[in-house]
Amino acid sequence: MKTRDEKEKKRDLFTTIFWILVLVFLIVKIVIPETGVLGMVNEGSNAVLFFGIGGSCVWTIIHKRKTNKTAVVFGVLLLVLTLGIGGWISGKLVLDLISGPEVVRLTSVTMRESSGIYGLISRHYYLCGRDDEWTEYQMEISSDEYYELEGEEQVTVLCYPRTERILKFL
Repeated sequence: MKTRDEKEKKRDLFTTIFWILVLVFLIVKIVIPETGVLGMVNEGSNAVLFFGIGGSCVWTIIHKRKTNKTAVVFGVLLLVLTLGIGGWISGKLVLDLISGPEVVRLTSVTMRESSGIYGLISRHYYLCGRDDEWTEYQMEISSDEYYELEGEEQVTVLCYPRTERILKFL
């Protein structure tokens, strides 16, 4: 039979491993490009991150169910939120992968730039425009692509329309 200290050490080890994995996913999120084949990997990492946080909530709910009812209620609410967001992201991702990429010709193209987390960590660049059916798109691009495409009135891309991830420029 395991002692209480052994159980706590094991729990602490799993918690540490979990947060290391979360940190790795955040680093991957920053390093992986927004466009190209790895753009969909980037999108998938978002879903995995939310599902991982949901797993952490389950872990907390299981271990605090008898001692801290407030933590359980907060854990359940956070679990529902994270699984909902993760499910929404992964649903769009799966539908895009099933249907495959589409060629989209954007007109009325504008470029947009925004700050990341408080403007300290990163900047985000977007290619915005409408297709022939007047569907609006806002696709994240790299800073190099932002400056290359500046001033363009029309841009044709091979993209996944639901996640708005560009596979390549045509």
